Amino acid sequence: MNPPLDRLLTLRVGQTERLSRTITADDVAAFARLSGDYNALHLDEEFAARTEFAQRVVHGFLSASLLSTLVGMKVPGRGALYLSQSIEFTRPVFVGDTVEARATIEQIDVETRVVTLRTEIVKAPDQCVVRGSAKVKVLRVPEETRSCPAPAINAGLLTGRVALVTGGSRGIGRAVAQLFAQHGARVWVNYNKSQGAAESLEREIGAAGGWCRAIRADITKADEAARLVEDVTESGDLHILVNNAGPKIKSGTFDSFAWEDLASAFDEVVGGAFRVTKAALPALRRTQGCVITILSSAALGRTAHGWLPYVVGKSALLAMSKNLAQEIGPDGVRVNVISPSMVDTDLVANVPDRIRGMIVSRTPLRRLATPADVAGAALLLASPYASFITGENLLVTGGETML
Repeated sequence: MNPPLDRLLTLRVGQTERLSRTITADDVAAFARLSGDYNALHLDEEFAARTEFAQRVVHGFLSASLLSTLVGMKVPGRGALYLSQSIEFTRPVFVGDTVEARATIEQIDVETRVVTLRTEIVKAPDQCVVRGSAKVKVLRVPEETRSCPAPAINAGLLTGRVALVTGGSRGIGRAVAQLFAQHGARVWVNYNKSQGAAESLEREIGAAGGWCRAIRADITKADEAARLVEDVTESGDLHILVNNAGPKIKSGTFDSFAWEDLASAFDEVVGGAFRVTKAALPALRRTQGCVITILSSAALGRTAHGWLPYVVGKSALLAMSKNLAQEIGPDGVRVNVISPSMVDTDLVANVPDRIRGMIVSRTPLRRLATPADVAGAALLLASPYASFITGENLLVTGGETML
């Protein structure tokens, strides 16, 4: 389950959460360094003593920052994003004061995942120093795919094979790396920005007795893509390439996009796979290996009309893969693609719940695809059982798409 969304379902209108803190001189000094606000009213005892307050006044936004702590840690809690916050400062707060931040739920919109809060900060004896209202969104945060023991009957399908998975630190790529390692492959996980996620996957697979190495490269750059493959093959062969890396999806109408949006998506979706595949082909020809590219059913049939740059890139990637399968088939290298329906990963975290519900309702298996579903298809295409399959587009859609 998704912890942030689970939390949303437990919230109720009228619920109040509280957080108290005593503001110290060190807090004020730290906030001044962070904000750059070195107003003498906050920092200079002598200056403040000559004002009507007679003592140093705490930065207003230092007090108000407790509301951010309250939202992020208690209501709604982890996975919450501030959309708006109105603030009215009604009384000053002084160094040494103990204040209590309060947030009361006034409205919950489950469809948009937006929670409306009445917010206030008080100090003894129940004096309000800050009041206002806030809107907070509960984000959809897909859980990391966890490995599970492979069935003994399938154990060792990829023993002795070396695999490179681009965009392998999260979502589908992570699930593919885990499953390949479970079946005996030595797996290289390529990442660009998600170093922490990639390194945690390397440790996880290693702890389970598998072999995995995280390797950074921006595959939208030809030199880095070439270096990536060179580093992977420096100590041995390469048998399996999984082209999984891809950009975030941009939504909009035809009129809202510029050509640069399509060109950028084309370069990220097709260009990345092209650069890595080109660099890997000599090694794959030597081993008579295979290329598996992750597409999307959104680029098939009527296509997902609101995702123009994405579906244009994925459609071109399908054509490139078919063409490549014809060209290098005689060399013994297989090229296949996988087109899943919507997979619950961070790539589609901004898709509204009503759209997700529509997809589930028209899917015979009545659920969204998971990263593990796609990983299973990749294992099939990488295994000896697919030795006579090339140029194919394997649908992982639960029956939503039927060709």
